Amino acid sequence: MDPRRSWGAMALLCLLVPRGRPDHCRVSISPEEPTVEFGTSLLFNCTSSCRNYSRLNWEVSITKMGAQGPGWVSLNIPNVTDWSLELQCFGMFGGERVITSTTLRAYRFSPPQIYLEGDVVAGKEARVTCNASAQVSRSDPPNLSLTLRGGGLPPSTHWGPSVALDFTARPEQHGQEVTCEAVLQLGRHTVNASATTALQVWAAPHDVRVRASRTVFTAGANLTVMCRAEGNPPPRFRWELPTNAGWELQDGGTTVTIPAGQRAHGGTYRCLAENRYGTGTASIDILFQASSRSPLIPVVVTLAVVVTLAALTVTWWFSRARSWKPMPDGSQPN
Repeated sequence: MDPRRSWGAMALLCLLVPRGRPDHCRVSISPEEPTVEFGTSLLFNCTSSCRNYSRLNWEVSITKMGAQGPGWVSLNIPNVTDWSLELQCFGMFGGERVITSTTLRAYRFSPPQIYLEGDVVAGKEARVTCNASAQVSRSDPPNLSLTLRGGGLPPSTHWGPSVALDFTARPEQHGQEVTCEAVLQLGRHTVNASATTALQVWAAPHDVRVRASRTVFTAGANLTVMCRAEGNPPPRFRWELPTNAGWELQDGGTTVTIPAGQRAHGGTYRCLAENRYGTGTASIDILFQASSRSPLIPVVVTLAVVVTLAALTVTWWFSRARSWKPMPDGSQPN
């Protein structure tokens, strides 16, 4: 606040007091509860509520720097190097000495830092820790609280320079942000700071899936088998196949292609997804059947048999007819 305005308001109050008696006059310091970071500067104002003072000044243990005007006097501390400093301002009103005092508190506050202890692996126990530090006057221990939240974790608050949270890591926590909030309470004044980090959750291959367009094929058909898996880092793929004949790998090893598959290609197709944290597998059974015969073949065979039998019958009948001759006396041959 502008010290001139503050003095004007107090002077008006003083004029309203009958006879301006000294026991109604007072001095005040602004800010009332000064708190400042160690090594920085701070400006104080001391103001009088009455005009009839004979002296208005500061009593401090440091070199005074400042200015003064009607009803006010300032104090500038360009470099606060005391953790706790008593300040007094006094005014002389007739024979009365009116004093007001306050305590300057300095602090150092290091922003919080978040640590993950070792690799955070899905399915295993992990710990996240947040540390912060504060330094204040020895007679006034730091009132410091830390809170961890986010990342799919339950919030945890602890009074002191450190807070830790144990949890079982899950793959879906990868990339989620964890925040640590630090609050330093200095009287009625608070200093806040926060830090944020993203969880790096490593995971063995999981959700491994193998699929094909169908599981039963006719010999000579093309076969494509695909494998997909989740994991961090991304998994590598290899296959266990029923035969080594005539197959190709595509899409970084995730797809097996067999052109013109034969019965030897039937069997179990097993996909193995691997990274440094483990292996996941999945499989599918494929069957190759022999090519089915045309429905005309049995008809053709049947017709051929019928024609053959008919031809044999006709041949036999003609042969029989030729061998039959009538006797001279008209009798039939025996």
